[in-house]
Amino acid sequence: MKILVELNHPKHYYQFKYVMRILANNGHTLKVVARNKDILLKLLEEENVEYEIFGIHRKSLIGKIIATNLVILSYFRIFNKFKPDVVISKASFYSAFIGRILGVKSIIFPDSEVVTITNKIVVPLATKVVTPETFELNYSHKHIKVPGLFENCYLHPSVLNTSMADETLSELKSPYAIVRFIGWTANHDIGKSGFSLDEKIKIVKKIAEKFTVYISSETVLPLELIEYELKTPKSAIHSVLYGASLYVGDSQTMATEAALLGTPAIRSNSFVGENDMSNFRILEQKYSILRNVPKDNRILQVIEELSQDGTKEKWVKKRNEYFDAVGNTNQLIADIILNF
Repeated sequence: MKILVELNHPKHYYQFKYVMRILANNGHTLKVVARNKDILLKLLEEENVEYEIFGIHRKSLIGKIIATNLVILSYFRIFNKFKPDVVISKASFYSAFIGRILGVKSIIFPDSEVVTITNKIVVPLATKVVTPETFELNYSHKHIKVPGLFENCYLHPSVLNTSMADETLSELKSPYAIVRFIGWTANHDIGKSGFSLDEKIKIVKKIAEKFTVYISSETVLPLELIEYELKTPKSAIHSVLYGASLYVGDSQTMATEAALLGTPAIRSNSFVGENDMSNFRILEQKYSILRNVPKDNRILQVIEELSQDGTKEKWVKKRNEYFDAVGNTNQLIADIILNF
């Protein structure tokens, strides 16, 4: 079978990394196409993954609209040359749209109920939709639910590689905290927001009272914060999160990753609230491994609470209880791809 894998974000690579390995080891041919966004291409290069660029990420809404036709033309060329039997993506309009036109099966893997483009446009075009079992929407006959979250695919203890942790963490001054700021330029981020510059400075100063602070940021840091920039290799981020004593950020993905690595984690942005996504509510309410904080001054209080809240072992224990409950989903997802 020939399988086309579309990646638009570093998380997408990690999510499909071990699934792709299973498929390749079973004799199937894979082709990776990627967008030039954030650190994705740098990550693929560090991990020695061959890829073809199918489009450039545009930050503005107008830029996204202008780029769409170019991306579609590029995708047609890739499809016609590779001739895939199936195309998989996180929840890409392009893969589902071109797949529908050319009669190629498509599988998408959304995990956020609030993304309107996915729900209204991409899902109707896709052949199959695979989501976590906690996903609260129902896509009828084309919908398959799997245990746990998609981050399980690369953070489950059976596949998590911490062999490089000692070398990477030797560059960092312990105990340390990781702070993450995202760019808020993705389609699903329109109308939403994270920390303001003033909030960022206050948060870093508060954390620095107890920990060495390292900042991972999608955008260039202001002069007030540049000294805190994390400079380890992009592909080492999970080792870095694994060794941290605290995580604070306005990112969705990295908050989940920190929580599933046994690191006390705080997530704060304008998504948090009554209509927040199910995966974040489950991690907080059922497993107690993530704190979701609305955009208000209370985050400094929560930082203080978690800074004083026991040892790393306590959080690792919670994380292990989560994985004991949900298991490893890589083989299950590979079987779905091959047998639908």
